[in-house]
Amino acid sequence: MEAPRGEPRFKKRMSCKFRLGQQDHSGIVLDVSRQGLFVQTTASARVGDKVEVVLSRPEQGTAITLVAGVRWLRRVPTQLRSVVQAGIGLQISRAEESYYALLAEAVQGLAPVKGRSL
Repeated sequence: MEAPRGEPRFKKRMSCKFRLGQQDHSGIVLDVSRQGLFVQTTASARVGDKVEVVLSRPEQGTAITLVAGVRWLRRVPTQLRSVVQAGIGLQISRAEESYYALLAEAVQGLAPVKGRSL
């Protein structure tokens, strides 16, 4: 279940890799905020799981590493995944300074994403 929005989120689509337990997964970040992000993925997670996320910035040849916890889940039946995005809402516990620079880029000229998040 998604929690009420705490801070504005901004659309920022980028690929990522993350480690959940002992397994590596891939996903697509769909939106970001100072406190968290939503990752579209079919990986199985539980609220409270710790995740290390690496955001890809191929246009800059860099990556950004975050440590986060799973705050909420969006589970979607297989037959609806082409319409609704399954994924995990992550609450950031540690981020590199470059993450906040990325957030500043996303904020410029964009309206916040409506809906729910952290």
